[in-house]
Amino acid sequence: MLDLEPSVGKAEVRPGDNESETIMATSDPTPEPRNLPVEPENGVQVNSGEHAVQPRTPKETKAPREVPESKEKLPVTKLGRIWTATVLGIIVLILLIIFIAQNQDQVTLRYFAYEGQVNLGLALFIAAIGGALVVAIAGVARVIQLRATAKKKRKASKR
Repeated sequence: MLDLEPSVGKAEVRPGDNESETIMATSDPTPEPRNLPVEPENGVQVNSGEHAVQPRTPKETKAPREVPESKEKLPVTKLGRIWTATVLGIIVLILLIIFIAQNQDQVTLRYFAYEGQVNLGLALFIAAIGGALVVAIAGVARVIQLRATAKKKRKASKR
């Protein structure tokens, strides 16, 4: 019969092994509470043996190590920027899909004489796209204005 229970915290004991040589099936190196040393407030040694507590001595403070900057830094390329933008776009798209899926309540929208029902998530998504278009149009207008100004300055400087 197969053992389908997780083996976390189970000990594997091999024939001929002592209790101290028990192999734990977990990767947690934390000792059990009974093996932890006990230290009183005054620093006096209470127990003896392998886990005896020694009085604390102040450790030397080391200056933070300076990490030299790499002289051969990788250049930022257009392809790297496109890749980063694509990954960020996919993450935003996934978040939007989750948002729309979680907001399926029907709402009534009224715009002047028009009235209709649509999902809340979809309505908010359409409103966000409309806002992004307004910002994009304003940005394009500013870029066109700056290019026209730069073009006039170049023509003036050539004369």
